[in-house]
Amino acid sequence: MRTCPECKITVADPVSCCPLCGTELIITEEPAAENFLYPDFSESKKRRDPFPFLARLFAFISLIIVLTCTLVNVLVSRRLSWSLYVTGAVVTAWISVGMHLLTNINLNFLLLNDLCAASLYLVLIDYLSGWYGWSYTYVIPILYIGILITTVVLAAVFRAYWREYILSLVAVCVPGIVPLLIFLNSRQPSRYLCLAAALLAAALLLGIFFFAGRKLFSEWRRRMNL
Repeated sequence: MRTCPECKITVADPVSCCPLCGTELIITEEPAAENFLYPDFSESKKRRDPFPFLARLFAFISLIIVLTCTLVNVLVSRRLSWSLYVTGAVVTAWISVGMHLLTNINLNFLLLNDLCAASLYLVLIDYLSGWYGWSYTYVIPILYIGILITTVVLAAVFRAYWREYILSLVAVCVPGIVPLLIFLNSRQPSRYLCLAAALLAAALLLGIFFFAGRKLFSEWRRRMNL
């Protein structure tokens, strides 16, 4: 039997490298338990419902709210006004909560999805209220800074599961280029919040490369089957 020191699995096939991460296997004398062999197709997994009951219920309630508010808005004022805010809020909630209900991706990607959904809604409110620029120079940078701090805390708490989080950490840092571009193209005093968000993202990205660079590239090669 051959065992991978990285993935902690036992491979029964006559190969020299781990099929998951490519690490050289270590020969062990004692036979491994059957449930640690790779791959294991002994038990058929129950097919997961792609659209569970909670997601259907949430979609139904969302549709009722949007239709009701739009109808009342048109009947009362003869034009769409406040119902657009409600529709935007429902769509944002669906993008955010729906991802939590329909997917099982890790928390960092879910936080990034929530940030994108909230940012689009804030820009919509800013645009409908006169486009003063407070959404992208003040509120969104604060939300992004909060997301970055949260990812650092999650990385410290779940460091034993670094394989599931290290690529998503990089993905969270990449949007930091957006507040940097806003800082360079804005003259509002609050633009320095954008600079702070961009610098924090850059610092986190450099920290990943300096302290976990080998793990990052190892996980990238494993995911890409290189």
